[in-house]
Amino acid sequence: MTTPVTWLPGMDITAGRLAAMQQAASLLATNYGADGSGTANANPGIQEALNIARDLGGAQVVVPPGVYLIGATLRIYSNTRLTLMKGAEFRRNVAGTMIINGDAGQAFGGYTGHSRIVIEGGLWNMRGTTGGLTGSAMCISIGHATDIVIRDLEVRDLPGFHAIELNSTTHGTISGCQFRGYVDPGGRDFSEAVQLDLAKSADVFGGFGPYDHTPCEDVLVTGCHFGASGTAGTTAWPRGVGSHSATITKYHRRIRISDCSFEGTLQYAVSAYNWEDFTCTGNTFVSCGSGVRLRTVIVADTEDTKLPDGTQTSASQSMRNLSVVGNTFRSGGGYDEPIVALGETTGQVLNLTVAGNAIDGSTTAQNGIRLQRVERSSVTGNAVANSAGTGISMENCSRVIVDANQVTWAGGHGVTSVTCTQMTVSNNQIMFPDQNGMLIQAGQDIQVRGNFVKGPGRITNATYYGVRLSTAVNSVSLSGNKCRGFGSGNEAINGFSATNTCDAIARYGNDWRGSWTGANMDDLSDAPTTTATDLS
Repeated sequence: MTTPVTWLPGMDITAGRLAAMQQAASLLATNYGADGSGTANANPGIQEALNIARDLGGAQVVVPPGVYLIGATLRIYSNTRLTLMKGAEFRRNVAGTMIINGDAGQAFGGYTGHSRIVIEGGLWNMRGTTGGLTGSAMCISIGHATDIVIRDLEVRDLPGFHAIELNSTTHGTISGCQFRGYVDPGGRDFSEAVQLDLAKSADVFGGFGPYDHTPCEDVLVTGCHFGASGTAGTTAWPRGVGSHSATITKYHRRIRISDCSFEGTLQYAVSAYNWEDFTCTGNTFVSCGSGVRLRTVIVADTEDTKLPDGTQTSASQSMRNLSVVGNTFRSGGGYDEPIVALGETTGQVLNLTVAGNAIDGSTTAQNGIRLQRVERSSVTGNAVANSAGTGISMENCSRVIVDANQVTWAGGHGVTSVTCTQMTVSNNQIMFPDQNGMLIQAGQDIQVRGNFVKGPGRITNATYYGVRLSTAVNSVSLSGNKCRGFGSGNEAINGFSATNTCDAIARYGNDWRGSWTGANMDDLSDAPTTTATDLS
């Protein structure tokens, strides 16, 4: 009996099968009729090679240098590695998706679809300004999959949808890719170059079902660039990496974005919408409309507030365990803040770390860092300079530590805490803010310790304060703080000021002396405690 020359997982590896594996390990697309001249559609030959790889149970399909017109959507299957060699270009010639994992009509739920796929190399030219190709289209679309690697390729000039969509995918890696050039065909000013989505409906993912609300998990995006191509009629991407749909009880989890560069994105470079266990580290953001947004489900979006069975909750849900660490932001735009975390009354942002980031510049009154409805968070060791608005802004937050940050030349206040509780603001340097050095409005149980404020109120003379408490703030302890005026030009009224609506203020060991337009201190609060002894 002749030894079979095919091998599938689980079979014994015989000499005949090894020889067959070596022969089938690499399928050259041009051997199956793929035309690399750029004058005829090459997709039939490429698809034949992909089909053979499927029938073998997996193989590598290699595309040599050349220009390959893709006149129909390519289908890639499990255990396939598609490699475009240096100098190879896939040039879209169909008003649709360039490549997708599997066939229309398939019904693999969860993460059981065509998987263990590598797509690498080459230029994927979507030609979004070319007549007949300007409608919204996808480049690489992956759904219901596991173990997906997309690396070292460029997607150029895509119209409307996404360069890469990972939908209902686990264990995905996107590395070393370039995403250059975008065309908005109308109503698509929010598209991400890399979108993480869930199998919510045909409107969300049109490739195939089932629509079982499977989210993405364990995804790494690293070493990629997001920006413009320079092609006439195109812009940089609206968003770099993100999501914009959700289902209550479902989350995208364990998402990591590292060592990427985002340049000129029109909206959010990163939009972590309904993500948990998320890290964003070592990235650079230059001239982006906004840098990193952390957002719980938006209550106003009635599609996102439904349960998987369609029941309307009219509520958000909390998301947790998020880190934005060691990134740099330069020349931020006016779309939103460089770093912004936004929760809802029915769904807060929990367990957030914002640390070691360098932020230099924002426009149109945008703050440097803004937290709203965030709980159990630390904002530490950040350098925030030249923000058009407040350096670090917090509203309706609780249990947040703001420590050892440097805020310089803020166009608004240095640090604000509005209607916050159980806060610690300590050891920060706040230099030359246009308005108050620190503003605390409403809220209670707040510690203000060891901060240094220099030159507050630079925009208008005799208007602002070094540290200001107002609007019925309650139970604030201030110790070891130091405020100083600028020494010339516009100055603040007082080093410290508290209105007569404030209560249970304890302060000692502070140094409010400076070149103020009024007294060093103006404490109108109700019976402040000013001794350093224990309060009992």
